[in-house]
Amino acid sequence: MKNIKFGWDYWNYSRQPEIRKIIKKNFSGFSPDYTWQNDSDTLPLFDSKYQPTNAWHNIVNILQRHLSPRNKLIDKDTKDFIKDNESFIYLISTNGGPALWCGGHDKRSTLFHNIKEHTKQHIRDGKVLVTIDMSFEGFPMDGTGKLSTIDMGANPHIAEIIHKRAEEENFPTDKIVILSANHKDPENYRKWCKENNIKKPINWILLDWCEKAISSDYEHLTETFEDNFNYKVQNIDKLKHYLCLMRRWKMPRVFHHMALNYFNLLEKGSVSAILAKWDVRSVFRDLDRSKIEMANEGEVTFSDCASLNDYEFNKTLKDFTFLDLVVDEYQTRLKPELTDLGRSKFLYKIRSRKNVEDFLLKLPLTVDKNHFDALDSFHHWDSSLYKDTIFSYVYETWSYSTNMVFYSEKIYKCILNFHPFLTWANPDTIKYLNQNGYKTFSPYIDENYDTKYDIEERSTLLLKEMMRLCDMSIKDLLDWYGNQSEILIHNYNHFMHNNHLQKSGDKFLKVYDKVVKTDEWMFYGQ
Repeated sequence: MKNIKFGWDYWNYSRQPEIRKIIKKNFSGFSPDYTWQNDSDTLPLFDSKYQPTNAWHNIVNILQRHLSPRNKLIDKDTKDFIKDNESFIYLISTNGGPALWCGGHDKRSTLFHNIKEHTKQHIRDGKVLVTIDMSFEGFPMDGTGKLSTIDMGANPHIAEIIHKRAEEENFPTDKIVILSANHKDPENYRKWCKENNIKKPINWILLDWCEKAISSDYEHLTETFEDNFNYKVQNIDKLKHYLCLMRRWKMPRVFHHMALNYFNLLEKGSVSAILAKWDVRSVFRDLDRSKIEMANEGEVTFSDCASLNDYEFNKTLKDFTFLDLVVDEYQTRLKPELTDLGRSKFLYKIRSRKNVEDFLLKLPLTVDKNHFDALDSFHHWDSSLYKDTIFSYVYETWSYSTNMVFYSEKIYKCILNFHPFLTWANPDTIKYLNQNGYKTFSPYIDENYDTKYDIEERSTLLLKEMMRLCDMSIKDLLDWYGNQSEILIHNYNHFMHNNHLQKSGDKFLKVYDKVVKTDEWMFYGQ
């Protein structure tokens, strides 16, 4: 039996009556039972301007899922391990962008600041594997670039900050693990270490949280490619060309929705879009946005997802007294927020007043739901949306930054539903999918857009390809779809049977082995 030990400074703190009261008072709707023991290490629990950190400690679930029963996970208070001079993993889960936990606000938000002193000393002695889990979204290691800032707000250089914080605490950097969902991070970090002559690098491990998150909910998908293809053939009269879902109202996505409108492609697809009232700042000036906006500029909570009330508001836009104000706001916001888009003759008129107004008057756009605020995008499945369309136009989480690649449940849902896709995402997204064993859709789709770091050029190529595909008849597009059977079946099977998460877990345990000095670990299937 090999034990994997997790030490917690705040063991069972969420079940302490007084702390439960504080959590419930400051964070309504957030159950204390679902907090994790070290949450207050990265963000101060009792300061109302912060949210509690999330409970997405991905490595725990991965180890539980993939380890042999011969291995056992043990949780204890850190002082109990330290008393016996035992090594352990100290797990920290981050919440929000790095600006929130890299010390941008005060000392309490500084990474490592709230770790208890007896634990810090054990870390200094080289007895602890400090694990920083930021795998829930792929923030770029260098978040200081212009395009990264547009995407996700101003964030510090993660590698620089963590090395600096480790040096301040005298923590051994080779006993620190970073779990990141940015596929470019490990390579970029190696380059940075070489450039900066880093002798003891942090262990930077890719961990695709979205793959893990969605993998628990595909068991009900029993249909094959043949089932999907035959359904489309038998229901050809009801098919739409494409599926395009927009849950969160982000300006780059809004621009592409308006582009679909300008080029008369909206009616060719199943498209969703509902404008949330909270985002119409010139009209609803009295809304309290402090509760729905996070502390770092440019990032918002799920409260920016439209509610049923927003849906009803969208239906009244054509009769709305303040329609001109709404049009003014979005025409104005499109200009500074998308300064690198729409400069060319091809795209310029997308931002015109006429097109903005025309698009807004078509809201709300729905395909299955008339509100999104209660929608769990990972566990909500409606396969009919994919069956009744032929391909997807995917808006990924991030789209501007050139030093990151992050793909989410949006792409994985296409893979699991045998759906070809084009994606408005970071450049190199297609490239990294290929590197991870997936096939993409060239020559059936011109994927040259993925290689373009200039966002206007990338956007132009995407929209031209959309126009080409939407100009095809449904019959011809169905033949086009059938010709991609080998690609679609391969991707489905690769997702179902790949061992990416096992590989991430294996890399993690090899680092842990250096700390605890134990034998090789046993994974299922290895």
